[in-house]
Parts: sequence; C-alpha cells; structure tokens
Amino acid sequence: MKNIFTSCILLLLTACSSSISSNKTEAFWLWFVENRAEFEHLNEATRNEKDEKLNQLLEQLLKIDDGLAVEVSNESQGVRDLVISAEGDKEKFPVVKEIVQTAPFIPGWTVTAFRQRSDDDFTLQYRSLRFTPSDMYFYPIAEGDSLDLIIYSKGLKNHNPDTVAFYGLIAMDNVLGEYDCVMKVRHYDFQDLVDEKDKSNLKPLKDLPDYVDSFHRNNQRNKSQ
Repeated sequence: MKNIFTSCILLLLTACSSSISSNKTEAFWLWFVENRAEFEHLNEATRNEKDEKLNQLLEQLLKIDDGLAVEVSNESQGVRDLVISAEGDKEKFPVVKEIVQTAPFIPGWTVTAFRQRSDDDFTLQYRSLRFTPSDMYFYPIAEGDSLDLIIYSKGLKNHNPDTVAFYGLIAMDNVLGEYDCVMKVRHYDFQDLVDEKDKSNLKPLKDLPDYVDSFHRNNQRNKSQ
C-alpha cells in the first residue's frame, strides 16, 4: 500500500512539473509573438542595441529553464530563424525540444532546436587561442558503437587545457551541430598540432561531419542485420 501511495505522489509531482513547464513555455511564445517586431531588424541596430534586445529575449527564455541560449539569424528571403540552444547540456535537450515543438506559427519566422552545422569555414578566437576548422584535423577512435575523437590544432600547447577544451567544444558544436556534437561523440581530446608531418595519419576536420554520420549509419546497419 505504501509503495502504491509513493508512486501516486511521484506521478502527481511529475504531472505538476510538466504542467508548470508547459505554462512557462506558452507564456514565452505569447510574449515573443507580441514582441517579435523588436527582433526583425537586428542587423540594422547598433551593437549595443542588438545586445540589449537579445538579452531581453534571453531573459524571457530563461524563465522556462536556466542554462538555455537563443540566437536570431539574419533575414533570408523574408524569413528569420529563431534558434533555441541547450548550450551543449544534454540534460536540457528535452526542454529545448518541448519549446520548439510547441512553437506557434509565426509569419516570417522559423524555429529551430539546437545550433546547426556551419557549412562555411570560420575562426573562433579567444585572446590568442584560435580554432579554424580548415586548419584542423582529427583522429577517430572507435570502440563498439562509441566514437572518441582527438582534435588537432596549432598553438594549443600555449594555453590552459580547460580553456582549450571549453572553446574547442564550441568549435565542434559549430562543425557537427549541437545535437550531434553531444549525442554522437562520446569524448573529445584536444591536442597541439606540433609538426606538419603529424598530419599524415590524420583526417581533415572538414570531413568530420560525413565521418560521424557514416560511422553511426554503419553501426545501425550492422545492428539491424
């Protein structure tokens, strides 16, 4: 009897938590629909004005759950994209999915869950630390259906390993997309590319998305056989 009573309490608490989350999500979308015009000309705003408006948007989003992030794309063919991110925190992925799945139809807007892969080369820089995918390489280590990656880039030995790992993961987030970066790779290790000859056993980082997709596709095929 005690176990049944405890289970009922847990179910009730879960239902209440879900209801609270849904109410917060609904409130966010109501606010955004009413204020979306504020974010439709960000590319014309000054840096300070843009930061202020995005902070207002983020403040509303964080009422749903902390640790989330938001981005607004530039207009393309009359449409802007609102990207909801979990900042790479797997525990927040269900919240992001719920927010996006409950998004109403908003003329001139699309809503996307998680940061997507970048099709273009880029440079992520923090002080003198630089990550440029076209100058980077990777070495894959497969263990069953798990994939670990050693990422190589020049100049890493001159920086704090924690700083390298933090900004390195942001770079991988852009290369693979936020969801795949977290869910399709078990572990990342960032190493300095000391000598040009070291590249002979490595793969260009630009090939990483295709490699990761192929690795998991082959694993799924092998499991189904």
